[in-house]
Amino acid sequence: MALRPLGYLLIGLVWLAIWLIAVLLLVGSVPALAYGDSDSLVEGVGDRLSNPVEAVVFLVILVPIVAAAVGAGGWYVITASWPLAVLSFTYVVRALNPAYAGEKLSFTARGAWGSTIGPPTLSGVALSLQPVRATRFTDGVMRFYVAGWSFDGRMIVAMLPAGLAWATAIGALAPSVSEVLHVVFGALTVLLLGASWTLGVRAFRASASTAGAGNEDRVATMSAGQRAQRMKELKKQREDRLRNE
Repeated sequence: MALRPLGYLLIGLVWLAIWLIAVLLLVGSVPALAYGDSDSLVEGVGDRLSNPVEAVVFLVILVPIVAAAVGAGGWYVITASWPLAVLSFTYVVRALNPAYAGEKLSFTARGAWGSTIGPPTLSGVALSLQPVRATRFTDGVMRFYVAGWSFDGRMIVAMLPAGLAWATAIGALAPSVSEVLHVVFGALTVLLLGASWTLGVRAFRASASTAGAGNEDRVATMSAGQRAQRMKELKKQREDRLRNE
């Protein structure tokens, strides 16, 4: 069907656009805030820290919220979007391949209620664009797909330093601060990003290991038995089609 590759292409472009917007906002906001009105930014932070009550509110409430929103929020938006774009473009190629003619390319499953990101629904979040015919490549992409759509406390904690690094990176670039603070903020940014990288890799590996062990609370994906059964069905459909020809 001629519309099938076009449909997957459009879906892939939408998810690619979401990913690009998220990356541009996350990265581009740092120099925009640092150079846009750095004097007011630095003075505002200084004024809040000079007041004991505001300093407590700023450090205990606002900073963790920013770290969670930028770090964990950025991770989930980015990781939830690019696998769907890659899978969509994979199905475009498959839709143009005669070997996949007449067979379903993707399916939708529903994640266990409360186990996935997205708006709450009574029946769970619909997790679309999962591959019917799995390969080593799609299995690798699906690991990130699962990580991007699953609630994982370890990953949220792992991304908190990256959220703080976003704030220290602004301080490292802001022309209003001293050279000493530039160095201090720059070093903190590198250390915080390194901490998130290390913790994030550990959390991702632990999550992938748990999902591979068949934890039913994870995002719903096709099991090995279901894949084998599906491949048998596809093979039978292909044989019947060739026989009819």
